Amino acid sequence: MRWIVLPWLLLAVAACKPARPPASDIDRTIVEIERGGCLDSCPSYKLRIDSDGVAIFSARDFSGRHPLRNAGGDLVIPHEIADKDRRALFERVNSKAFAELLPDYSANVSDGPTTTITVNTPSGERRVTQNAVACLRDSKKPGALSSTSIDPQARFVPDVFCETVALIETASCAGYWSAQT
Repeated sequence: MRWIVLPWLLLAVAACKPARPPASDIDRTIVEIERGGCLDSCPSYKLRIDSDGVAIFSARDFSGRHPLRNAGGDLVIPHEIADKDRRALFERVNSKAFAELLPDYSANVSDGPTTTITVNTPSGERRVTQNAVACLRDSKKPGALSSTSIDPQARFVPDVFCETVALIETASCAGYWSAQT
């Protein structure tokens, strides 16, 4: 009799155990940033930050001397982002302010610096591009050009985009690695 009751007792205890809550969208976010343009005078690279906080930096090694370059001449460098930086980044790209960004802030200049942030969550993909247009915060600096100085349809990029770029580059060391190429 005891052998019959014991399995039922174990099953009852296991059934009372609370289920683990599902991971939030923030915990299942993937962020990619791609920088390029300026006719090779600006850093040009791609960076992917997975939900576990591992960032993969990839760029062409134009110097031809970087010790980490592969046989194809590219740098592919993994870097683990601190959990607090990962959380701050993922909260920012999942924020209402980021969701309200337009898909494109462009002066329609082919040789201007271009930055694209792509955010993938279970809800879908969101892509925002900045091309040769200043951030709103930079418009307040003395001598700043207006957003329409190159293209009458251009507008300043909201600061949340530029702050997100800075957060990505600081947390992932992308600024450091891109200076090495």
